[in-house]
Amino acid sequence: MKKFTRTNHYSEIWPAKGVGNSSGLWALLLSPFLLFGCLSASEPEPEIIIEPPYSSLIGTDTITSGDYKHFSIGTNAENAYAAVNLLKEDIGLDYINVVANIYSGMAELEDKLPLYHYIFMDEEKGTSTGVQLGISEDRIATIFLGNGEELEKWPTDLSQSAIRKGDEVASLFDKLETISQNEKYKKKFEAINLLTKDLSKPYDSQMSKSPQWYFGYTLADDKMDVVKLNFEEGILQNMIINHFETF
Repeated sequence: MKKFTRTNHYSEIWPAKGVGNSSGLWALLLSPFLLFGCLSASEPEPEIIIEPPYSSLIGTDTITSGDYKHFSIGTNAENAYAAVNLLKEDIGLDYINVVANIYSGMAELEDKLPLYHYIFMDEEKGTSTGVQLGISEDRIATIFLGNGEELEKWPTDLSQSAIRKGDEVASLFDKLETISQNEKYKKKFEAINLLTKDLSKPYDSQMSKSPQWYFGYTLADDKMDVVKLNFEEGILQNMIINHFETF
């Protein structure tokens, strides 16, 4: 049985800039709010590039038991990921955001970096020069600093080890590992956020430790839904579907 709790209130949201397709756009749509809301005060808060608000929250459905589309409340994270992949064919979804998927240093990341579409790196307390890497079709597609500056490579003062737009993602780990050993940049590796999971890539078991995944998709030209999957110890506890009207 599905349980719904509906609320009617309004809240403005900001779409993320620099995402290559519509599903990626909605995947990142609420990053400044949903991500920040689930990070503790000691965790870094990426300053994702934003534009003026054009949408309002018009209602919310909460599902605490039973099934919804391909999802079952009480299932584990790996099964929930399979359900997202079944749903992606229906709504054209390519990515899902994973909250608090944070690492310190490069030790565990060699096999994980190619699985993600969006990576954010910064010092533990967060700075305006945190580095945002966007990955598309297994290549580096975008490089931004937290202050909004777009770069062709990072770090700009390095040559051979610098990450460049167009680099194959297969080379990313080796370059990042080299940069992380540079005294000038090693603090940027204190908090590495693997934020946006590429659904065309295999499940990452670390996702089971996240308290929330979320994604969004359009229903019509002026309607969209943002779905939040909330987990406890890797088990899907509930789903929240926020309904937005865009204008």
